[in-house]
Amino acid sequence: MLSMLMLIGTASFAQSNDSSIDMLLLAVGVVALVAILVLVVAIYTLQILRLVIRNEEEKKSQAEGVASVVKKSWWHRFEKLVTRRADLKEEEDITLDHNYDGIRELDNHLPPWWTWLFYITIIFGVVYFVLHHVTKTLPLQDEEYQIEVAKAEQVAQERKTQNAESGGEAFDEANIQYDANPEYIAAGASIFKLQCTPCHRDDGGGNIGPNLTDNYWIHGGKIGQIYSTIKNGVPDKGMISWKAMLSPEQMRDLAFYIKSIKGSNPENPKAPQGELEKD
Repeated sequence: MLSMLMLIGTASFAQSNDSSIDMLLLAVGVVALVAILVLVVAIYTLQILRLVIRNEEEKKSQAEGVASVVKKSWWHRFEKLVTRRADLKEEEDITLDHNYDGIRELDNHLPPWWTWLFYITIIFGVVYFVLHHVTKTLPLQDEEYQIEVAKAEQVAQERKTQNAESGGEAFDEANIQYDANPEYIAAGASIFKLQCTPCHRDDGGGNIGPNLTDNYWIHGGKIGQIYSTIKNGVPDKGMISWKAMLSPEQMRDLAFYIKSIKGSNPENPKAPQGELEKD
């Protein structure tokens, strides 16, 4: 309930329908997880109560000199198979000589589920060692990283080749001109929603990153400066360079979209950062 109230309170400050839906889904997930945990605890508590009642009935039958007949449920048989736990009347047979302040030690075996898991880890370790270190069928983590880097470099090289064959890039940060073409703006909005919302919010109002809708800019608000910031990133501030992952056209569309949301006045924007700049 506390988690639900916190999430609903957070969702009330969401700046768009998408954020509200995300927060609602997160709240539902948390509530479902809590419900499952409560159900598991309830089942486990019920089993403990049944065990206590059964033990009391056996003690009562022994005191009265009557043989107790306890019908084993399927759960009890399953629990016996998984845990190999000795029943109360069997504990005398596995009691060790250790006795400290009335606390006895039982010679219980490891539960089968634990031993099965241990054997599975051994098998996994052997298979992993053979595939990664002996036969080298699968690459190690550093090799996987190098493979991904090589793929990214190949894509970048192919893009450069295509640009060279077509006469080179028709624009860069030095000569790009803003175009309010709806197709460009829509494409840039899609990229922004997918890549930029964690730092700048889905309405551009700013979160970790600065507010992109006001007249204050840290690295310049002209279209060429925005394009350059997207292309080269700001490593000192944690913003990566997108030129290896986005084509020049995609970076152009993204820059156009950012330029288009200037003055949109979202709710609860981040405080201005940088220098005042007007077109």
